[in-house]
Amino acid sequence: MIVKFSNHGKGKASGVLNYLLKEKGSDGALVPRKHAKVLYGDPVLTEHLIDTTVHKSKYKSGYLSFSERADEISEDDKKRIMQEFEKVIFCGLEPDQYDILWVEHADKDIDDNNPVGRLELNFVIPCQELRTGKSFQPYYEPADQRRVNAWKNIINAEVKTINAERLSDPNDPKRQRLVNPYNSHAPRPSPFNINSYSKKQSDEDDEIIQHPKSRRDLEEALKRRLLLESQRGVVINRQSLLTTLRRWGLNVNRSNSETSVSVKHDDLKDKNGRVMSVRLTGGMFAKNYRGIEFKPYIQEVNSNTYYSEPNKTHRSQLDKMNLEEGIKIKAQYHQERYKEATLPEPLVIQKVKIANSVEEALDPKGTEPTKRYIPSFRR
Repeated sequence: MIVKFSNHGKGKASGVLNYLLKEKGSDGALVPRKHAKVLYGDPVLTEHLIDTTVHKSKYKSGYLSFSERADEISEDDKKRIMQEFEKVIFCGLEPDQYDILWVEHADKDIDDNNPVGRLELNFVIPCQELRTGKSFQPYYEPADQRRVNAWKNIINAEVKTINAERLSDPNDPKRQRLVNPYNSHAPRPSPFNINSYSKKQSDEDDEIIQHPKSRRDLEEALKRRLLLESQRGVVINRQSLLTTLRRWGLNVNRSNSETSVSVKHDDLKDKNGRVMSVRLTGGMFAKNYRGIEFKPYIQEVNSNTYYSEPNKTHRSQLDKMNLEEGIKIKAQYHQERYKEATLPEPLVIQKVKIANSVEEALDPKGTEPTKRYIPSFRR
């Protein structure tokens, strides 16, 4: 399971809600999306909160993506995962201080043998604390990534499928891939399958790299050609990868991250005439990339080491420590930011007996009341 947060969140709620709950029918009209269902929350309430907020950031959305299919994980475990995710995000807040909508998708990788697709638990969170009306930022990567990653690792280690199999771990060395086989626009199947890559296709990709028509075309061509160069033993680490990109006439950004590389081509410009970047992701583009570690036999050895008991114990202890410390820090931040959001003390009303014709009247010979008539009002 992996956790992903979207960069969207400044428009109307209809955009994200239509994506989660609807799809275009044969006549082009929106119809309920197949294999999608609301697990928790109220779409109408969530839409209202998003569309009425005055804050610039109106909502935060994302998803928990699983390799397992939706019917391979029990409903109880889905509920546990959602509830624990909320505790990690809304540290120190009460349930009436936030809103969240959960929508299950089970339409990924469906085929004749698998009528139920991979599980995705999608969430939408209005960016507003509900008692004070102040802005609320559910996830800020520099502050929250370590805590969320620690929780993800714990879930992957503890939750089992209905067949008692562990969840797929994205950190397993056997699951590491040289390139991310999908970009945000590429249709399936993956356009980066190198097994059937021909000399003709290689020449076509060289032409695309020299004269790209779109960022998508350039990204796909670069990944295919770099995979080929890796198989040839030309690209074996980041330095040789950057040298190859420059040799192909691309401008490599100096501020490349630990896990990706960004390049620019002078022919790719936005509507304002600015040169656009193409971000390349996958194991090949990591700062510490070493080609030999992606050989199948090396990945098998590294995977066995990864799942050894000493390493599992060490990772578990580290993740639990990071999660506990992260929740404590975030809870203190939330409580300080929304400290005026405490609920008022319950209103205490003293009951006073009143002599009247409806309930009670004083006995003329004393102070004890004489009951006459007590109506059955709701109290």
